[in-house]
Amino acid sequence: MGTVRVLRPVFAGLALLLACGSLAAATEPTVAPTTTEDFIRALRPDTPPADGKPRTRGLALGTGAAAEPAAPPPAPASPAAAPAPAAAKPKAAPRISFQVEFAFNSAELTPKATGILDELGRALTSPELAAYRFQLTGHTDGVGNPDYNLALSKRRAASVRDYLTRSFGVSPGRLVAIGRGAQQLLDPANPASDANRRVEIVNLGS
Repeated sequence: MGTVRVLRPVFAGLALLLACGSLAAATEPTVAPTTTEDFIRALRPDTPPADGKPRTRGLALGTGAAAEPAAPPPAPASPAAAPAPAAAKPKAAPRISFQVEFAFNSAELTPKATGILDELGRALTSPELAAYRFQLTGHTDGVGNPDYNLALSKRRAASVRDYLTRSFGVSPGRLVAIGRGAQQLLDPANPASDANRRVEIVNLGS
């Protein structure tokens, strides 16, 4: 739930996670970002090869043994004998997780939250990331009223989006804010865990 219970601080923590592919299968990175450069490295897709040529993997062109001068060329291999090419796995979109603190039972950002969002805002407006769009998905823990949690998750995702557009001029068209409430718990074994209160930021491509 978006509220903070007795003996807990008056600020609710919300994690921000750059998710890939399936939003339900998010995992926490080992090291949380603290600088603009951290965000750029984490959110930037793989850079293309320097020579601009596509890379191929799992395809071997055999040389074979040299044929006798008078011998006919070897018959081509039967199509049934040729191994089927492996299906290319889609590349996972970059993602990252970090804490964004909100006021108690609210979507109001704390000063600590704006500090880390300033680093993210500088990253999103950098040349490395300026061409990409992102989705912000709000999540809550599994405690409390589901409808309330869903509404709070939407408001918190929108609050992050609005701060980035207002403070850094990020085009609203580059940021999509949605909420999932407690539908996709990061730690389903512990519904009340702080890890479940988060926002996922997904690189949607250019």
